[in-house]
Amino acid sequence: MKFKFIGNAGGLFTGSKGTKILCDPWIIDGVFEGAWYHYPPLKTKLSDIQNVDGIYVSHIHPDHYDERNFNFPKDIPLIILDEGPNFLKKNLINKGFNNFVEIKNDQTIQFKEFNLTTYKPFTKHIFEESLIGNLIDSALVLNDDNVTAINFNDNTPDENACLFLKNKFKTIDLAMLNYNAAGPYPSCFNNLSTNEKIKENNRILKRNFDHLCKIIPILQPKSIFPFAGAYIIGGKNYYKNEYLGTTTWDECADYLRDNLKFNSKVFCLRENQTYDIKNQQQLENYKRIDLTEMKNYIQSIKDKKYDYENDEMPNISKLLNDIKIASSKMLERVKKFNIILQSSVFIELDNKNI
Repeated sequence: MKFKFIGNAGGLFTGSKGTKILCDPWIIDGVFEGAWYHYPPLKTKLSDIQNVDGIYVSHIHPDHYDERNFNFPKDIPLIILDEGPNFLKKNLINKGFNNFVEIKNDQTIQFKEFNLTTYKPFTKHIFEESLIGNLIDSALVLNDDNVTAINFNDNTPDENACLFLKNKFKTIDLAMLNYNAAGPYPSCFNNLSTNEKIKENNRILKRNFDHLCKIIPILQPKSIFPFAGAYIIGGKNYYKNEYLGTTTWDECADYLRDNLKFNSKVFCLRENQTYDIKNQQQLENYKRIDLTEMKNYIQSIKDKKYDYENDEMPNISKLLNDIKIASSKMLERVKKFNIILQSSVFIELDNKNI
């Protein structure tokens, strides 16, 4: 089994008999309303990744499932977690896709030469308490020719999950683990100063790295690939890259090599580089991310427009009515999931708090 990296959580597993499984193909910049960009910028085009036997889509977030550009044959096998409420499947059906390989939590199915097992979110939230928690993420375990790889993408496991996986799969040849903290904190919290945001950014990243150092000795994989959550912000919010809760995979790999109390091989890949999982071998020479080039690139995309900036100003009375409808629907969902809300949300509109 081999894995070829594309970018973020995207890549291609090739089995011992040549079967190709594409994972989370976000290729074209501008997901999340035009804000998210790859770095390094991708050379891969959608036309380069059409010749595959199946596509694993981990969840509905657009850096994993880019619905704008999910341009594949409608009958291609789509490997998804069978767990409700399945927002991803509903979206794919609406787009005309019809060939689903649905796998329940902790269920194993055969797909060509692969044995595939999927997992629903291991925790509600890996670091914080949560009322309702994670409803959408998944993880995929691939086994072929006595080689086992786990693509965790955004579904970060806790210690109990790692113990369970180790006991179930015994030898784990590759663990692809998220190291970043993509989210609104601290970058979008305006009650923090710039220095406080930078301090919190560093604290959160160290927290994530330390969590990996805690779980990897339990999982005991032969090799570790820092994976997923690799992006930068373009457009007018480009300055948030300084405290975005993300960093390069190089920084994570350096931390793991210095602090990990287990002898796993930690490696990084650039776009279209391949890792031979069975032989634990990188097939190309790796070059670290140049941080100066990265900063220059961020400067070059700071004038990009977000999707909403091209919209006309909405009719205020219609918007007010839409807010009432949305509020009513939200309360219906709150009741459906039996949530006790402990906060209120206000939208400032036309100098009024709605």
